Amino acid sequence: MICLQPRPDYSPERIFKVVFVGDSAVGKTCFLHRFCHNRFKPLFNATIGVDFTVKTIRLQNRVVAVQLWDTAGQERFRSITKQYFRKADGVILMYDVTSEQSFLNVRNWIDSVKAGVDENCVMCLVGNKVDLFANDHARALTFKHGQKLAEEFGMLFFETSAFTGYNVNDCMKAVAMRLQEREDEDLQEALKLDMGVQGKQRSWCCL
Repeated sequence: MICLQPRPDYSPERIFKVVFVGDSAVGKTCFLHRFCHNRFKPLFNATIGVDFTVKTIRLQNRVVAVQLWDTAGQERFRSITKQYFRKADGVILMYDVTSEQSFLNVRNWIDSVKAGVDENCVMCLVGNKVDLFANDHARALTFKHGQKLAEEFGMLFFETSAFTGYNVNDCMKAVAMRLQEREDEDLQEALKLDMGVQGKQRSWCCL
């Protein structure tokens, strides 16, 4: 099913492709539903193949759109999921803070992602379902576990709850801001290279 946000009165300056990956049942679809519709819908069937949603985000004085790809976490769909890493601007790697196995499997997902994306791809690690614990002492997987893994691979890191909405918007806004910053940096670099080429051409013409 494809869900598109109603067309706004303004056009986004840029559309970024962001792919969600992670084991089945970590909460990817619920997270996206919370972000796009600001409500929790608990009874989702497992994603079959790939769904996508488009959402606009206001970043200070500009508006961008994110094309959010929700992928299946089951092993039998891995080959399909890998196809959607191509040309991805960003990737959200999600695990369930109540499932140590889903956290351990993040490394496998990272390997798959890095094999298919550009080196400038923005990656964000998300530990979902934090609402199921009253505090860190009751958890096998703490904030520090996720933070350490994210730092190892140079990723953003957030703990979230699709159920309560905790950190969902902050996470997506941070990803969108990082994507926009990367694009601005790439544009500046391209301008420098272009000016350098033009300068060499002018020097050659003066000989």
